[in-house]
Parts: sequence; C-alpha cells; structure tokens
Amino acid sequence: MVTFPEIPDRLEEAKLKRLTVQRIRQLAETDPDWPVPLDQAPKVGRMRLFDWRVLEPYFRDRKSRQG
Repeated sequence: MVTFPEIPDRLEEAKLKRLTVQRIRQLAETDPDWPVPLDQAPKVGRMRLFDWRVLEPYFRDRKSRQG
C-alpha cells in the first residue's frame, strides 16, 4: 500500500515518468480511468492508501497529455 507522497518514488523505481504529488492528486480527482475512487481508498489518519499493484498498470498504460 502506498500514499500519495510515496507514489513519485514508486514511479521512478518502476522506470516510469516521475510525476509530482500534486499532479497525481489531480489525476485521482479528475481522471475517470483512475483505478481506485478516492471515497473507496482506505484512510489512515489523513492519508489515503492505494494498492500499488493496482496503480502501477494505470501509470504504465496512461497516455500523457500535454497541457
């Protein structure tokens, strides 16, 4: 299980493009393809937890969009 602040390091370890925590949060809130709805992600204190085994394929298959 990972939290938003841990995801950038996990992306780098998986040899994927590193994203900022802010961008990852934005994707979680706005991308309909985000695999775990925020209201279904378990919370520990103020931190939401996500299963990296579910998130990694999302980031691997995601098409980057230029803003």
